[in-house]
Amino acid sequence: MNHIEERIWDYIDGLCSEEEQEAISHLIIHDPVYSLKYQELMALQKDFQLLELDEPSMAFTYKVMEKVALQSKPLSAKALIDKRIIYGISAIFVVLLLICLVIAVKDINWAASFNTPAPINFNLRQLGSQVKLSEANKTFILYGFFMFDIIAALMLFDKFLRRKLA
Repeated sequence: MNHIEERIWDYIDGLCSEEEQEAISHLIIHDPVYSLKYQELMALQKDFQLLELDEPSMAFTYKVMEKVALQSKPLSAKALIDKRIIYGISAIFVVLLLICLVIAVKDINWAASFNTPAPINFNLRQLGSQVKLSEANKTFILYGFFMFDIIAALMLFDKFLRRKLA
């Protein structure tokens, strides 16, 4: 479809602005190319209006709707998740935790802990003077503690709701 046909179709369908309608109507009156194309497209438009739309029979519609009703409903997300994948990911995490534990136990100096007992000093004032935390660190620790508590509370609330709804 060329540019002239597009403009005339927009004019026939009423999709163009008033300025464009005036310009196209002026071209249809004075330009023989536009006039001829306009008459062809108007004849085609009248033919389109005379056509009847085909509709499927009631039996066809009924059969299609019956087949749709017989189809199985999609599975829930719980049924689609493969348990083996979950177990595999869990196994990876357990192995990683065990590796970290083995490395931590391996790095302990067992000989030093059994030979000479270290004196235990529970002087809290001296301990407090050794540990200096800035206000930013204190607030960071406090906010981290509260954030952990909020996440744990939300997890427990989610678990409670899942039991209640199931």
